[in-house]
Amino acid sequence: MIFSSLPFLIFFLIYLPLHLLIPSRHRLKLIIIGGTVFYGYWNIYYVWIPYVLLGVAFIGASYMQGAADRDLKRIRFISVLFVLLLPLIFFKYTNFFVSLIIAPFSSNVVSIVNYPLPLGLSFITFTLIAYVADVYKGHFPIENSLQRIGAYVLFFPHSIAGPILRPHEFIPQLKRKFRALDAKFAVGTAIFSVGLFKKVVFADQLSPVVDAVYSGPDGLTSLHYLLSIYGFSLQIYCDFSGYTDMAIGLAMILGIHFPNNFYKPYLSSSVAEFWHRWHITLSRWIRDYLYIPLGGNRFGLYKQIRNLFITMSIAGLWHGANITFVLWGVIHAFGISISYLSSKINFIRKITDWPSKWLLTLITFNFVTFAWIFFRARNIDTAFRIISGPFAAPIGDISLFLERNMFVILLLLFFAFIHRFDDHARVRFFIKKAPKPLVWISVGLLWVLTISIGTGSSGQFIYFDF
Repeated sequence: MIFSSLPFLIFFLIYLPLHLLIPSRHRLKLIIIGGTVFYGYWNIYYVWIPYVLLGVAFIGASYMQGAADRDLKRIRFISVLFVLLLPLIFFKYTNFFVSLIIAPFSSNVVSIVNYPLPLGLSFITFTLIAYVADVYKGHFPIENSLQRIGAYVLFFPHSIAGPILRPHEFIPQLKRKFRALDAKFAVGTAIFSVGLFKKVVFADQLSPVVDAVYSGPDGLTSLHYLLSIYGFSLQIYCDFSGYTDMAIGLAMILGIHFPNNFYKPYLSSSVAEFWHRWHITLSRWIRDYLYIPLGGNRFGLYKQIRNLFITMSIAGLWHGANITFVLWGVIHAFGISISYLSSKINFIRKITDWPSKWLLTLITFNFVTFAWIFFRARNIDTAFRIISGPFAAPIGDISLFLERNMFVILLLLFFAFIHRFDDHARVRFFIKKAPKPLVWISVGLLWVLTISIGTGSSGQFIYFDF
């Protein structure tokens, strides 16, 4: 079930009273049961997967800590990581790796694994790797309660598509006792409503326009291509940040604090800054568990750039078992490298210091938008068709195009205006300072707009596929 659906509303209206009424000592059990129902709603036959993975992490951490010396501990750590990654490799990458091996010798590549990708498998795996790695490094004490590890993984607001929680960000909150009524209901409801608005009003309305262009070239003009290219930049942001807004808001209502996952990323003035603002919990994860272990920036500029390309290529592959995702990661690695080089090499620094901040922001946004083409395209041929579309396709009837797409164009312009205000701190300030009737009237208006503009059913979140 998705947060913007009627089944979830029914689920939450049952879950919330139970959360408020049961004694705090039983709340972990409720989190586990509720998370199991939430996860199993998608596919009951896959409900065993998070349990197996959390069992591997729980037992594996103890097995690793029981090693007699440092070398054995490292071997056990690697073996636990391998076992945690096995389901992800099997479901997500088997066909991809087989195709890479067979494709040079045969044009008839057959899929070996024909099972659907388990929902949220990547996020669950990364969450548990963070726990095992932090225990191994001594950054977090081993957790002796299997129930808390279960709640850490199965807490439904984050279990499917993040934020990716580090153990120190969540497990201590599961240990403390708090009154259910101490939760931040007003702020949580407001942030959830903002996320719902992003998803239904922006992402869902842009989806048909983007899909029409990426699915086929028939009857398309250069204006259609441009609208689709820029539309997807907004669609994926509003879709994913909308999801995490809803997750953060739900967690607040239940008395749990989640880290923010987005901070106005399209106002970034470099690609490096973009990754400090976009999917922040993933950026920190790949920095701490991939980039730094590879050597990070400790061994000179050349190796730093090499490590960056390796890291971003793997990050791209994590998003999808397709060469287009790898290219997306490589493109971002190139952009981040330029950001790093601009601070290291004088003549590049002089070039990048010359434009004003707004121009650098415009350049960065267009660079990121170009990279999104490879993220969205199903194959390289489609990606190059989209790239060439604004130049190769006819302009067509401009007045007819405007007439048919005016609402979507207005959405893009409205987003460009409000993006600078897309900040949870502003929401919290408004809730704190504004009169309570004004707060609830504002939240109510958001819901009225969302229901009025919505098409009656909300589409699946894009990141559910990853």
